[in-house]
Amino acid sequence: MDEAAITARPGADGGSTIPDVSIMIVAYNSAALIADCIAAIPQACQRYRQETLLIDNGDGSTEALVAARFSWVRIVPSQGNIGFAGGNNVIAGHARAPRLLLLNPDMVAHPGSIDRLIDGALANPDAGAWGGLTLDREGQPDTGNAIAIPSLIELASTAMGKSLVASRPILGIDTDAEVDVLCGGFVMFSREAWDAARGLDERFFLYCEEVDLFCRLKQKGYRFWRIAGARATHIAGHGNTLSPMRLLYRAAGTMEFVRAHWRPAHRWLAGFLVWLAAAERWLAGRLIGRWNLHLRELGNGYRLVAIHPAYWIFGYHKGRGLMAKLARSPLKP
Repeated sequence: MDEAAITARPGADGGSTIPDVSIMIVAYNSAALIADCIAAIPQACQRYRQETLLIDNGDGSTEALVAARFSWVRIVPSQGNIGFAGGNNVIAGHARAPRLLLLNPDMVAHPGSIDRLIDGALANPDAGAWGGLTLDREGQPDTGNAIAIPSLIELASTAMGKSLVASRPILGIDTDAEVDVLCGGFVMFSREAWDAARGLDERFFLYCEEVDLFCRLKQKGYRFWRIAGARATHIAGHGNTLSPMRLLYRAAGTMEFVRAHWRPAHRWLAGFLVWLAAAERWLAGRLIGRWNLHLRELGNGYRLVAIHPAYWIFGYHKGRGLMAKLARSPLKP
């Protein structure tokens, strides 16, 4: 389908008709990925009306590309790099549909996948969120389907070598399944649930914001479903998953969650377990990395988490400014 035809579709041009779903994209220097993401939307949502909204948290290049090539996408004015949570909250204020679909710019939704998410919502109306199955480039379920809710058992199992959650079978591959948390890069919320939780908590800048949201919604009695037929390929194009700064932000996100939901004594134990897991991998990389490429990459990735706990142990509240300085310093790999 060409772009002119897309623009002419009912419900895709921000007209007066209320759409069935508002597709919300927060971009950050995503120009290399965004065209594939947006071009896939019309085929992914054929039976229902959609509106697509985008905010550019980066340098403006993504917004410029989308405005030039996809005139049917509504551009929400940028407010700078306000994070994933902040960006989605701003978009939600402009969205008109009773369902809000969070779509990462490195996700390519498969044909009919958004239709199936809405079908799943209609079949399970008592739920607050419905998510799809995210796949890697080889078509296999990726790690985004096994998001771990921080717990002492989970953190301890990771410190001992492997995430307990990641080692379990992924529910919802062949049949729809009720789950505790869904991948924040391809998930649809009811407007009612989103408003009840007041959206994403903007204290979470990059990681763990969706886990926090699901925990808060579960406390309010909402349920969540993974819809097996709703699939998207996760290009994972925003850098190396073992990037030291990425892992530093991930540690800070975990600790922000812990600070929001756990008792003080458990927070310090959680911090120790996060540090222990990083220190083990860093030391293994230093001691054995010469002969094992994977361990060397792990060691390099976890180095900052291991040797700079002050940058993440207090979550984003105190650590984000320190991390910004670190990113500009000679310490950055």
